[in-house]
Amino acid sequence: MMDLARCLAERGRYTVAPNPLVGAVIAQDGKVMGEGWHSRAGERHAEIVALDGAGGFAFGATMYVTLEPCNHYGRTPPCVEAILQSGISRVVVGHLDPDPRMRGRSVGLLREAGIEVEVLDGFDFERQNEQFFHHMRTGRPFVHLKLATTLDGRIAAAGGDSKWVTGEDARLRAHGLRAETGAVLVGANTVRTDDPMLTARDLPSTPPRIVRVVLDPHLTTSPESKLATSAEVAPVVVFAAEPTLDGREEQLKELGVEVVAAPVSEGSMDLRFVLEELGGRGIKGLLVEGGGETATRFVREGLADKMTLFYAPKLLGSEGVPMIGALRATKVAESLQFSVSEVEQVGKDVAVTLYPGAAREEERVHRAC
Repeated sequence: MMDLARCLAERGRYTVAPNPLVGAVIAQDGKVMGEGWHSRAGERHAEIVALDGAGGFAFGATMYVTLEPCNHYGRTPPCVEAILQSGISRVVVGHLDPDPRMRGRSVGLLREAGIEVEVLDGFDFERQNEQFFHHMRTGRPFVHLKLATTLDGRIAAAGGDSKWVTGEDARLRAHGLRAETGAVLVGANTVRTDDPMLTARDLPSTPPRIVRVVLDPHLTTSPESKLATSAEVAPVVVFAAEPTLDGREEQLKELGVEVVAAPVSEGSMDLRFVLEELGGRGIKGLLVEGGGETATRFVREGLADKMTLFYAPKLLGSEGVPMIGALRATKVAESLQFSVSEVEQVGKDVAVTLYPGAAREEERVHRAC
């Protein structure tokens, strides 16, 4: 039943950001009476959807829910009250709320009311909501670095051409990653070279508005760029270290672009400041899609919490642009270590998902839906 609840939660993968993924199942004598998942911020929570589906059959039944139910008023009423009123006799919780202010409070209320509660605190439920857990623990968004590369680790040809390294299926998957995180970041060079929109398109469900972020130390983003001219449709935040004298900042602001002054650390924009600023705005996940220079900085400073590399069956040779620049490792022993979480063929390409460091034992038995 918990596996079913976890897989139901996945149905909100492209639409739920910045909220967590949650699935719920109500069962009695091994038979499912109701099921639900949280699909979008502001809409009914998984527990409420499952209770509505079960109706009177919820009385005396067990609720299986992937994340501790909420007990506060937000855009929706607290789920704990609905559970108490339903006659549910037992609740199995996949993981406690990672918010230290809320952790265990709902479980306590349910137990005080005489409801039996079992808490699993399972790895699968934490991994499913990795960006939500990370944000609650650190205050910063979970950084997911995505790169499209050739077999020899090149993201563009010698002349800078990068369209297209990978195929259509891999590009569609990248749109899904944008929707999952709810925010995407690139460097100023990517904006100048590719003039991207950085939206999430052609997905099975309409995602929330993607927050588009640009690292632009010298504020070179053009008011005529696709990002600037679409700022009223989806938010654009540009981090700049230097003001300009040509009126560019005022032009961008008139279009709805937010320009944020960012400090410089060791000659480069302070990435920790950027992440803390974004985290303070409630952004829980951030997909970094910048070029090799941007990717290198996040990796070198230990700020990439996850990486997905889309490998195309192509070779560009040493003249091509490398996906990662200098990491200052002079010995193999000094190399940065990653563990492979998943390898999947995506169209003609191969996607490799990695996490920093060695894999924990529980990661080795992670169950996919």
